[in-house]
Amino acid sequence: MTIQKPILGLAALLTLLTLQACGGGGSSNTDFAAETAVAGGNSVGSARPSAAPASANSVTDSAALSCGLNQPSGIEAEILSRVNNLRANGAVCGSTAFGPAPALAWNRELLKAAGDHSSDMAENNYFSHTSLDGRTPPKRLIAAGYDYSTMGENIAAGQPGVEAAVSAWLNSPDHCKNLMNPVFREVAVACVANPNSTYVRYWSMELGRKF
Repeated sequence: MTIQKPILGLAALLTLLTLQACGGGGSSNTDFAAETAVAGGNSVGSARPSAAPASANSVTDSAALSCGLNQPSGIEAEILSRVNNLRANGAVCGSTAFGPAPALAWNRELLKAAGDHSSDMAENNYFSHTSLDGRTPPKRLIAAGYDYSTMGENIAAGQPGVEAAVSAWLNSPDHCKNLMNPVFREVAVACVANPNSTYVRYWSMELGRKF
């Protein structure tokens, strides 16, 4: 799924929020979806979403936020290593070639948004960018205190570890474009597990750049 607000590169003529379906389906090892949003300009009808209440299922424990993987340090180091190596070398996402992009820094506000969404999906057994209470990625970032100018979200379900999750995103053009977007400056990823859910592990990657 892609969400774009006014003033977004190739889609600069948009004046209202638009939605395009993407991702999902298949086996538990390949379910993933991407979304991108840009806060833009002064176009008629454009507006940043108002903040919604944060999820009641907020997770802050590092073990819970990394599905118990790579303890005690969590998944931060592995995510940053894999994603920043990819950005440093450039990549081809579908038919779009990306040159080297700036390295990303880990951001705790993005981690809160990612953790809340992964926790919500795991505990309530669903897989979507839109929370069951209607919250969208932009609203979740604002609720977490991240005042973005550009943001993106990749989600995945079923992957057993960081390598599998990042590889799944890399092999899908829209998700790969989020990984390689040179505008982004910060990132965080959370994985929350629930053995009683359909996919067991639920991944959320939040990418952003502040004003």
